[in-house]
Amino acid sequence: MNIRQLFLAGFSVALVLSSGRAETASAPHATSHDAPAHGAHWSYEGATGPAHWAELDPGVVQGKAQSPIDLVTTAAVNPPSGPLALHFTGHEYLAGEEDNGHTIQVTLETGSTFTTARGTYALKQFHFHTPSEHTVDGRSFPLEVHFVHQSADGHLAVVGVFFVEGPANENLAQLIAHFPAEHKAEHFPADKIDFNLRPPVDTTAYNYQGSLTTPPCTEGVDWYLFRQPMTASREQIAAFAARLHHNNRPVQPLNGRAIEVVRIADQQ
Repeated sequence: MNIRQLFLAGFSVALVLSSGRAETASAPHATSHDAPAHGAHWSYEGATGPAHWAELDPGVVQGKAQSPIDLVTTAAVNPPSGPLALHFTGHEYLAGEEDNGHTIQVTLETGSTFTTARGTYALKQFHFHTPSEHTVDGRSFPLEVHFVHQSADGHLAVVGVFFVEGPANENLAQLIAHFPAEHKAEHFPADKIDFNLRPPVDTTAYNYQGSLTTPPCTEGVDWYLFRQPMTASREQIAAFAARLHHNNRPVQPLNGRAIEVVRIADQQ
């Protein structure tokens, strides 16, 4: 099966409403890239903003491999290992959609798999940041989605996709329609939602070693940011912005880390 048959064009998350009740069990909190489950209360502004996270919680990592970063394209190099391998099962079943006070997070009961030379990772959840956390040559994007994957031994790999304003994404509209009614609330649709996911047409991505972008900011996260952005309408971007309220951590120093340009290849 071709990768473009597995990962909806233009990030489009195809929501196929099928019979059966969605299971309410969520993925382990360890995979929650933005879950407010660690330490003291934190936010994105003022006395509880990113500059103060380590003061609020001594468990917050203050290492030299933090995320997000500015992806400087002139510094990116091709890896000697060649293209990576991606394999998606083609079916991701929704466990719930949550406004956790920091992001809109879609948790998956069953997720696809992501295979690289470093191991195999299972997709656990995806969530959104507005504006984008990563930048490219200093350019910010109005919306960024993170697909959080976890390996059997607990290591994380996050696949990121940027959005720019353009044609409406019908499936983003479906996600917006399932937003929880209130902040810090969950929504469980009456029908099972089967997600099929595709990458951008251009499968070139930037790869680097970084961290979670929220407390505890744990390092050792394998990051893949697709070079080609997707489109969403002005109204769709505004709908996410109204719920997320600038939930982006500022870019962090690169500190000599390598940024590699990889082309993700389908794995049959």
